Amino acid sequence: MRSGSLNLGKRNRIIFEAVCHVLFWVVPAYLIVRYNLMSYSEMTGKYYRMPLIISVLINIFLVYANIFILFTGQNRKKISLTAYVLILCLMIISLALLKVKIDSAFMRHYFGRLVSDEHGRIGFELIVNSFFVLQSIFYCIVKEWIRNRRTERRLKEENLTLELKYLKSQINPHFLFNTLNNLYSVALQNNDNVTAKGIAKLSQMMRFMLDGVNENLISLEKEIDYLQSYLELQRLRFSDKDDVRIRFDIRGDTAGIKIPPFIFIVFIENAFKYGIDYKKHSFIDMLLEISGKTLNFNIKNSVHKPYNPIEEGIGLKNIMERLDLLYPGNYSLKLAPGSDIFNLDLSIRLS
Repeated sequence: MRSGSLNLGKRNRIIFEAVCHVLFWVVPAYLIVRYNLMSYSEMTGKYYRMPLIISVLINIFLVYANIFILFTGQNRKKISLTAYVLILCLMIISLALLKVKIDSAFMRHYFGRLVSDEHGRIGFELIVNSFFVLQSIFYCIVKEWIRNRRTERRLKEENLTLELKYLKSQINPHFLFNTLNNLYSVALQNNDNVTAKGIAKLSQMMRFMLDGVNENLISLEKEIDYLQSYLELQRLRFSDKDDVRIRFDIRGDTAGIKIPPFIFIVFIENAFKYGIDYKKHSFIDMLLEISGKTLNFNIKNSVHKPYNPIEEGIGLKNIMERLDLLYPGNYSLKLAPGSDIFNLDLSIRLS
């Protein structure tokens, strides 16, 4: 029911926005055509409207080039602010000159005369182009603001749901955490170092889960410690005789970087679930790399069970929804399932 309501709301927003785009062009296009008809009132024939139509099409190109390419690129930090302003100014000037040249070419070819006051025409077209650019910038800013508000509202709703679930289950994790500490003490008293090590790693993981669930962002170093504890716990399942390789490499400076908690663990769990068989040659190679303002995470693992990551479980779906909310347009997730090797690449542009 909620999904249907969301789809209906999205469809209504699309219809409303389409209507707004149509209305956006009605008055400006009418004014342009009206001005030109008044300027060339003595012109007759089937060709005199062509420069007017071309002028409107140029304005449409200018607006949507800014909305879908230039402003989007600048907003996602693919284009610097200086380059964005320079490109807009260059387009305003060049398209104004193009409009006047088209007018002159049509008048000279079809009517045998030149455009009067060409400099005045250029000035007018510069004003028209600037008007459309400013309108498109205002549109983009308002749309971005609405999108951010909608995202913030969705995140708040999700946080409230998570907090409610956490409160309902808070007793069990604390009870288990205290029990693990007691078992750890017993294992040490009995000189069972392997069991003590496993309990210590599991205890560290539970402490991280209890602390991290209340935070929207945590340090990348804490997340790495959590993953290392998980890997150490998994390694206890295998002996030196097993043909199993588990490797986790970290490159770049991780200090001071904040990320949402539990972003990577689902991918690693799936790698162990479908890629490790102690009776066969198995491997999991993981690389976490910081390169400038980009975080890259790669997993390559052997495959011993049929695995379709798109159709499997709710974990991957939840991670992708979180990435969509937290890094809209600033991340890429590539999955390359194969019969023998599975490869995953996650790239996040950090703010």
